Amino acid sequence: MIKPNEYLERQAARGAREGHERRMHVRYRINMPVYIKLSSGELAKATAVDISSGGIYIEYGASADEGKIFEMLFDLPFDTEFQRVYVKARVVRSFVIGNRDVYGIAFSFVEFARDTDKVLKKFLELRSLKQLT
Repeated sequence: MIKPNEYLERQAARGAREGHERRMHVRYRINMPVYIKLSSGELAKATAVDISSGGIYIEYGASADEGKIFEMLFDLPFDTEFQRVYVKARVVRSFVIGNRDVYGIAFSFVEFARDTDKVLKKFLELRSLKQLT
C-alpha cells in the first residue's frame, strides 16, 4: 500500500508526464474535524487533511463508494472565530492507508448551503495571502 502523499506525488508525476495537471484548484493542508452524515442519519467524525475550493480530502475509519454523495459540515478557523460550512460532496476516490485501518477519501464539492461557499472562499483567500507573506 502507498501512503496518501506518495499517491498524490505519483498522480502529479503522471499528469506531468502526460503533459497536463489534473488539479484545478490549489489545495491547502489542514488538520480539523469534519462531520459526515451517514445513511443512518448519525454524524461520523473524520479528519480533514487538505481542502480547496473544489473539494476536501479526509481520513476516516471506513471506505466510501465512489460517486456516493454525503452531507458534511466543518468549522473553518478565522482569526477571532470559527465559521461553519455545510456542503454536499461526492466521493471521487477512496483507498486504504497503509495498515492503520484508515482510509483516505477524496471528495468534490457538489452543493453549498446558505452562502457557506463564501465562507470557504474567504478562508482560502486568507490562507493564500498568509503563504505569500
